Amino acid sequence: METNRCLISENELTIDKLTIEDAHNMTDWENHDNELFIDYNLGGYSENFLTLWYYSKGIGFRNKYYGVKIHGELIGYIGIKDISYFKKTSVLGIVFNPAYTSQGYGYRALNLFLKYYFNVLKMKEMTLDVNLFNERAIRLYKKLGFKYKFEYLGLFENQQIDFEDPYYSRFKEYFSISSGKIYSKIYCMALTKMDYELGAVSNDF
Repeated sequence: METNRCLISENELTIDKLTIEDAHNMTDWENHDNELFIDYNLGGYSENFLTLWYYSKGIGFRNKYYGVKIHGELIGYIGIKDISYFKKTSVLGIVFNPAYTSQGYGYRALNLFLKYYFNVLKMKEMTLDVNLFNERAIRLYKKLGFKYKFEYLGLFENQQIDFEDPYYSRFKEYFSISSGKIYSKIYCMALTKMDYELGAVSNDF
């Protein structure tokens, strides 16, 4: 529901515009041990680094970011990027403090945000890119109604992954190596307002 204090609120969970103070608080986040997710690690960085990170997001007319909080503590953020006000589309990005994953907060936050996105912002479609190895995220997106559009290869952020390591060898099928470079297999998925409304009705949302 809409409130005077923040954009979106449901019990202890709130979603509001991401601030520079929120970015600074990410230094207290835990980090992923899995090197496949190293690009999402923000814990332990200095205030100066997180200030640069915040402004590097280009928050403004075409990129908007929102902080997700539980009892006032920042546990994640949601971004909508490359916003087209003519087509009423954008690209989703979402990152959570690893300490709060697999607890249902991602589903709750996105469920609430999609209601705001389609009903308040009046958008028509949301797309996203997700690495195929991130099966947990893919399950979440499918649960929310996102559908597969196409697959492509993207240069992976961490070029130091050792697929001879027994732990990472099981993920090798999700990657392609060419000319010494590691490329990740990526799904592009999309959720239209029509599909959202159909899902929202069936889920009594």
